[in-house]
Amino acid sequence: MDIFAIVVSEDSLRMLQPIYEYFRERGHKTKKEHIYIGDIPIQIFPNISPLHNDAVEEANKVEVEGIPTKVIGVEHLIALSLVSFRETDKWRIIQLLPKADTELLNKLLDRFGNEDNQLHTRYQEVLAGS
Repeated sequence: MDIFAIVVSEDSLRMLQPIYEYFRERGHKTKKEHIYIGDIPIQIFPNISPLHNDAVEEANKVEVEGIPTKVIGVEHLIALSLVSFRETDKWRIIQLLPKADTELLNKLLDRFGNEDNQLHTRYQEVLAGS
């Protein structure tokens, strides 16, 4: 599970240390960049791009066991997976596509894609291979 945190600082990674300390003090294991909540490795990312920031800002507000939280929408998850584009990301995209609003996804790819249209190119590659 990935957690995106909006941290406004040039030294964002150092700013995340109190979060890791908080979980360690409560008995959770940490290993490298992961915090383990039960057996689930959690990785916390600082705000590393405008797309990540938009994903957090536009996330759906839900309550999990009485705790208010935000869940990133399917279209943002697909766009973020197109950025990293590892084999696991391609698999994730294929799994998420049936749940996606393709019009919204294409708008995100237009907004956050670069000059060479890399996100659209990768998206087409996934569609061709699925």
